[in-house]
Parts: sequence; structure tokens; C-alpha cells
Amino acid sequence: MSRDGVRFTGVRRNYRSAAGSVEALHAVDGAFSPGTIGALVGPSGSGKSTLLRILGGIDAADAGEVDVGGVDVRGLRGAALRRFRRETVAFLAQRATANLVPQLTVREQLGASVEHAERVGLAHRLDAAAGALSGGEQARAALAVGLSRGTPVVLIDEPTAELDRHASALVVAELRAAAADGRTVVVATHDAELVELADALLELTLPTVPVSHEPHVRGPQDEPAIVIEQLTKSYGGATVVDGASLDVRAGELAVLLGRSGSGKSTLLMAAGGWLKPDGGNVRIPGVRWHETAHVAQRFGLLPELTVAENVGLPLRLRGSTDDTRVTEVLGRLGLAELRDRLPGETSIGQQQRTALARALVDRPAALLADEPTSHQDAGSAALVWHALDAACAEGTACLVATHDEAASIHADRVWRIEDGHVVD
Repeated sequence: MSRDGVRFTGVRRNYRSAAGSVEALHAVDGAFSPGTIGALVGPSGSGKSTLLRILGGIDAADAGEVDVGGVDVRGLRGAALRRFRRETVAFLAQRATANLVPQLTVREQLGASVEHAERVGLAHRLDAAAGALSGGEQARAALAVGLSRGTPVVLIDEPTAELDRHASALVVAELRAAAADGRTVVVATHDAELVELADALLELTLPTVPVSHEPHVRGPQDEPAIVIEQLTKSYGGATVVDGASLDVRAGELAVLLGRSGSGKSTLLMAAGGWLKPDGGNVRIPGVRWHETAHVAQRFGLLPELTVAENVGLPLRLRGSTDDTRVTEVLGRLGLAELRDRLPGETSIGQQQRTALARALVDRPAALLADEPTSHQDAGSAALVWHALDAACAEGTACLVATHDEAASIHADRVWRIEDGHVVD
């Protein structure tokens, strides 16, 4: 299967919009040999996803040379470009849902090649529709579908971002097997373990923007703002959340730890009123932005509004034009320089922080945040935790669901959820 690998020199890419020209890549050079795993690393917004899209023939470079699998990508047009995407390269976007047909089952999208799905722990989910999978299961299903195509080059954006350690190990093993088979695997990643296993690295940089890290003084109050009692939710006869109970007080930062598919997202959606539970009780301050804000794994940003306009939306809905507060929250999350860009002109990690800024801008009484650091590099994740700490200091009750074990160091209280059961 081995071909010529991936080589690129002098790659430049600018995005132009009403907000001006944004340089995503500046004269980038690199090469990855067949039979190896290459890692693109760097902070959120440094151009990793843009470079992958150029290598995959999804976006066009403004300048430079791009050779993928022995094909001059910049010279491709029409049918030749479609053939390249079909036969030479498999491109997997950072959002797993973009790689799957939601109404088709995993088996239907794989055809006869189910072994990849079985090896990443999805043997029991082959007949589930992709839209019914958890975020982590969708990520693994997308990888299985991509690898099943048998292309000599595989490009994957953040393959382990939404995965716990066990699931990540299965994914890494599949990537290693693909490379051992002679394929060229290129990943954009923040995952330190995946970076360590890569055969070659290309580090992309981003100008440093100073961000305030003022200390916050906070202390949880006695009165719970979020109360979940014996909550149960099932899908198609399978119990996803089973008798879950927990509470979070005003000013408290609580973390719910669990693997992909453990029921975290379902519990948060039921707590926020987005899903109707089958049983149990939920008490939250209310469902408006300033009462209970929800940061889901799908960010829900309005594409026609700028970053600042998206963040300020909850204030405008209440008749406020407090741009000072918008500026404060943008700065706290390292987004000040992006305020006039549209969401589509920013990275996935920056979009995730924009969604968090929007949730925090009106000082909600409660916050439900699902995997808020899943698409963040280490520095950006620190900004997220700093912003959550600041929200708690302002009196918000924060409940964060995540697979990241390191999140417990930031928490006042930690619960674990396993197969839908919540334990202290």
C-alpha cells in the first residue's frame, strides 16, 4: 500500500471576510513518510485543522506545494479532485458527527469491514444509528469508517479529544496498525500520549496574547442550586442513567467523571430540561440564560454573528447592552483578538471557548458544562478552568461532566458515573 507519503513546502493560507484577512498558515513546511504516524501540534487556532484540510483537498492553499500519496493536490480540479478524495486520502474532521450519516447504523456505514469497529470497542453498537451514539462512540465509529476505506493516507483531526484513556488506547492501537500496514497517518492533536507515540512532529505556533489570571476568592454556600434526585433515563429499552442523585451548591465547582457512553451527557441534558427523564426529580434555578446556562458538546453558535455578538446574545435577550461584560469574559478566555470574527473563521477550540463565554456572560445561577476542555490545548484548558473558577466566585453553581481525570484537582466535589450509576 505504501506510496509517497505526504510532503508540503511553503504552504500559506489566508481566510478573508468582512472582519478582514486572517492568516491561518504562514510558509509551513513538512513531510511524513509512508508507514509512520505524523503529529501536528500547537495551540488552538495555530492552523492544525487548516493544514489537514489542505492535505485532504478540502481547502486550497494560497501558495506552496502539496504532494499527498504521490499526487500534486494543488493541481487537482473536478473529477480528479473527487477521485483523490475517494481513492488516496481519508479525511476525518474534528467534529465526529461530520464524518457519519446520523440515520444509518454503524454497520451500514462500514459495509462488510466491521473489524475496525470491533477493535475500537464498538462491537455491541454496530446496529445502533450513528446519531444515537455518545460523542466518544461517534469519534471511534468515524475512525472505523475512515480506516475501512483502505486509502494509503489517513488524516485525522483530534482523534482522541472526546475519549477516556481506555478508548484512546484502542484508537491509538488502530492508528499504529494502519501505519504498520504502510499507510501514512497524520493527526492533529493536543493529546500528549499520542504525541509521544508519533514518529514525526510538526509544531505550529500562535502569537502569544496576554491573558489576565487574577486570583478569585470563593466559597460554596449552603443552599443547593442544582438538585438531581433518583434520575432515570432509557433509550430503546437500555437504561442510560439509573437512579442518579447529586447536588451542587451556589459558588461550588463540581465535576462528574465518567467514560465515553457512561451517561454523563444524558444526565446533563436531563438536568437542563433538554431531555425528559423517565423518573426522578430535577431542581434548577430556571431555564433562561441567567438562570441555568448549558454548554453542550455541540456548541450551537450562530454562524452569522461574530464571536462578540454570540457571547453578548444572552445579555441582549434581556435588554442589556453591557459590552464591558462581554469584553471581560472574552479576555478571560483568551478570545479578545477574535471578537470581530465569525465562528467559522476560528478553530474548534476557540468556538468551544466562545460557547463557554456566552454561557458565563450573564452570570448564571447555575452552569451545566459538558466536556468543556475536550478541544483545548493545555494552555487553553487552563483558561477554561480559570473562567469556571471566576464564575463560582461570582456565585454560579458549576457542574462539569468530563472524562478527564485531571479535572478533579479543580473541583470542590467529584462524582463518578459508571453505566449510568452515580457514586461519590
